[in-house]
Amino acid sequence: MIRANIFQILTIISILMTIITSIIILLDESKSSESTISWLLVIFLLQWIGVLFYILLGINWKKGRIVHQKPEDFFGKYLSDPLKRQELFLTNALENDSSEKNNDTIKTIRLLMNGNNSILTLNNRLKLYFEGRDAFEDIIRDLERAEDSIHMEFFIWRSDILGQKIKNILIKKALEGVDVKLIFDGLGSFGKISFKYRRELKESGIQYKYFLDLNSAVARMKINYRNHRKVVIIDGRKGYTGGMNVGQEYIDGGKRFDTWRDTALRLTGDSVMLLQALFLIDWSSSGNEQILNEKLFPAFHPGDVQIPMQIAVSGPDSRWSSIEQLYFLLLTNANNEVWIQSPYFIPSTSILNAMQTSALSGVKINLMITGIPDKMPPYWAAQTYFETLLESGVRIYKYRAGFLHSKYLVADKEISTVGTCNMDIRSFHINFEVNTVIYDSLTSSRLVDQFNIDLQNCEEITLSKLRKFNIFKRARNSLLSIFSPIM
Repeated sequence: MIRANIFQILTIISILMTIITSIIILLDESKSSESTISWLLVIFLLQWIGVLFYILLGINWKKGRIVHQKPEDFFGKYLSDPLKRQELFLTNALENDSSEKNNDTIKTIRLLMNGNNSILTLNNRLKLYFEGRDAFEDIIRDLERAEDSIHMEFFIWRSDILGQKIKNILIKKALEGVDVKLIFDGLGSFGKISFKYRRELKESGIQYKYFLDLNSAVARMKINYRNHRKVVIIDGRKGYTGGMNVGQEYIDGGKRFDTWRDTALRLTGDSVMLLQALFLIDWSSSGNEQILNEKLFPAFHPGDVQIPMQIAVSGPDSRWSSIEQLYFLLLTNANNEVWIQSPYFIPSTSILNAMQTSALSGVKINLMITGIPDKMPPYWAAQTYFETLLESGVRIYKYRAGFLHSKYLVADKEISTVGTCNMDIRSFHINFEVNTVIYDSLTSSRLVDQFNIDLQNCEEITLSKLRKFNIFKRARNSLLSIFSPIM
């Protein structure tokens, strides 16, 4: 009898929790209709377990402050004068050259200026990397030459072979008096850095922080929000960013993959100042320590090569989904052809419509995703978007030589963006991301050339292949697609 009463009480509590949580979800106006439906299904199917998932992964913290300071607010406060000067420059440029190509470029620049407070820097050089071995060889060489400061921020940092090699260099430089600061994402690097590794960093004078540290009860409530950025700044003059984390798999594929295909950038010039500012903002948000030191922002001088760039940032508490809007604009403004690489593909409704509309209007849209996934649910869910895209004329390829982790988009071989943002809802709305936007036809052409090289290791997805999927696969993929907005 007592057991029966306890069971009835627990059942009533579970029903009440389900009803209350469902009302909270329905009243949350910030959620898309797709996300709302997904969460309601989770709650009703799993009940109290679903409620627990929602508390950990679904509560909208955007109404408050997830971080102490947002990059776009910092840029708007401290870069207001150059932003005003650039608006005048763009107005004059449009008046002097009203061509379609120039107009598309200026619209992209303005989008990021108005929505992101991202200034356009002109004095830049860059180097592209398509393999982790090449990128980390240069990173390690630049670390060894550091004289004043080393700032590194990564979603994943492992204390493996590569991590040990980097740690030894960092300890050496710290003992020489170089200021070394590191940021690890609280979830992405959780359990991946040994206690001994962290102790050695600390004993050598290296400062490190976890972004949304899971040792904090408040941070554990925000576990769904992840700092997915990857940034290295050395002496305020050399910067690295792109898709690569600190882990041996980025060199040789690790235990799971034969190879690892990724894309990263080495930057020198004025754009590095923005990466430096981004790091310091994230450092402040990881522990309330604000650093505004002019020595960290050395002056640059115009060189022979000038590549215009902007640094686009986005996060869950940003006013605008700037990188999603960037992708949307590049897709809808394209006149001839677009090339996209992304390991994951769970597009928002706006991005899906942009791809279909551009393809139907005659623009060639090429999408390459990984064909050997590291996570199966997003891979299966992605396949539910393929049929309508293929019917509209989009060409889709699966990379089969190893794991494709590269994240870039090129429009008309004129504008390109390389960064940390995947073509998925999580990257657009939930993660903290950073992309470099490059207004340079040579860089765009090199990215397209690499895309064509990667095509040699791809299988093209066609409607006939897609329609051969059996009922089980179709049902599995469709079920997962219902939950794709919250993956």
